[in-house]
Amino acid sequence: METIHLKVNSKVYDHVMWLLKQFNTEDVEIVSDDYWKVKAELDESIKKIDSGEMKFFSIEEFEKRADEF
Repeated sequence: METIHLKVNSKVYDHVMWLLKQFNTEDVEIVSDDYWKVKAELDESIKKIDSGEMKFFSIEEFEKRADEF
């Protein structure tokens, strides 16, 4: 399945959404704008993990460090 991102004027938004909803959900899936925001945040986190800027801790390590504070 291909993905497109559209910016639609509010005057025609309802018409565009109506048209898209006429398709079977197997053919067209409407993805909310929140999806793109979350995806961008996750992509940024992945970059930080790959660069070593962000590190993971086990629950035990976290609890130990939290107790030290």
